[in-house]
Order: sequence, then structure tokens, then C-alpha cells
Amino acid sequence: MNRTTIFVILVLVVVLAFLAVFYLKPLSIAAGTATSTAPAALPIKTTTATTATTSSANLGTYAYECDEHVIFLMTPAADMSTLKIAPLTGAYPPSSTLIRKTSSSGVRYEGKGVIFTAHGETVTLGEGDSAINCSPVGNPDSAPFNFGD
Repeated sequence: MNRTTIFVILVLVVVLAFLAVFYLKPLSIAAGTATSTAPAALPIKTTTATTATTSSANLGTYAYECDEHVIFLMTPAADMSTLKIAPLTGAYPPSSTLIRKTSSSGVRYEGKGVIFTAHGETVTLGEGDSAINCSPVGNPDSAPFNFGD
């Protein structure tokens, strides 16, 4: 087997693992309320049962695809003060919570050396002197997250 074949097999394994985790997850019971965590399609927009003990809410989870074949999930806090990001394929970007920072243009979040900027539906992930452009993964059932212009 050459390196290309091994890479293709590895990508297929990661995609199948993702599908198994997000699409075949069983019904969960939390605080007496059943919620399904299996979304219909990407971008993943999840909802959770809200109870009196829930301390924070979010606005759903959305998938983005970037240059260099980077795919990650982004979950904004309900008050937009933080974003949680996690890689869907590979190890980049590192799983972390980014904190909103002041920006003269658009929206900016930072954490663990990652800089996340957004204008409308398009985002850029940066680290040091490098940056990659990212777009929402299409979903006919849900509009992409819009950070505003």
C-alpha cells in the first residue's frame, strides 16, 4: 500500500467514526426528559433538555470546512462571549474554548494560540503567521450560523 491509499483509508475511518457518533447515538435520558442528539445533516445543530440545573446554553453546533481539508465543529455560547471549537477530522484546530476579544472589524475570538475571526457566514482560523479560510458545511434543513457583517 502506498501513502495515498493509507491516507484515503484513514479519512474513511474518521468519517465513519463521525457518522457512528453523531448519527447512530442512542436516545439519551437526562433529568427525566428524553432528547435525541442525532442530527439530520450537517451542519450539526443540536439542542439539549433544559432544566433548572442547566447553567449555560448554546446556540447549536455548526460544521465548517476549511482550506487544507480541515473540518471542525463550532458551538457559540448563548451570549456569544465564547465559542467552543473541536476538530472533526485530524487534530486541527485543537479542542478549546475561545474567548471573544475586541475587534475593529467583524468578530474575533482567541484561545490556545488559535485566532478565530468571522464576517457573516465565513470564518478564518489563524495561528501565528498562518491562517485558513473556512465556510459552513451546507445543510438544506438549517441556515448557516451568521456572525453579522
